Amino acid sequence: MVPTLQGSGRCALTGIALLLSAMAASAQSMPSEDAIRRMLATALDNIHRAQCGNQPCAPATGAEKANPPLTLAEARFVISRAALSAVGEFCRLDWQQQNFLPMMEYWRTRQRKSDRQLALIAILHGFMQTEVQKTFASKPPCNERDRRDVAARLPFRP
Repeated sequence: MVPTLQGSGRCALTGIALLLSAMAASAQSMPSEDAIRRMLATALDNIHRAQCGNQPCAPATGAEKANPPLTLAEARFVISRAALSAVGEFCRLDWQQQNFLPMMEYWRTRQRKSDRQLALIAILHGFMQTEVQKTFASKPPCNERDRRDVAARLPFRP
């Protein structure tokens, strides 16, 4: 879970940017393994709402919930990119073209994930992006300096 940040909108945005940098730099940073497991469980609970290729995904089985089709490291990576997408959206940047779509292409072509795994990645990304967006609900708009900082971090790089 992303910590609540106190103070001005600028401090909050800077804090999120620092959190994202720390998450990218260290696999042991937030969120915790338990938080990642909970997010994966929530995503699996909702996978039947997604498309697996050109058909609806089947509901998750008990076996799949016990052993999710993404590793914790993969989920952590998706979650960190989702948080960055949220900040990019807050700063009115094209997070979809710069981050989300290239990330999905990476998982599809370079990592050869199945349609079901891709659906789970998309759900996990959307869930985390929404959670981070909530922290910006009462913040002033992204200023130009923060926008430039986020713009430099936003493009997807595996």
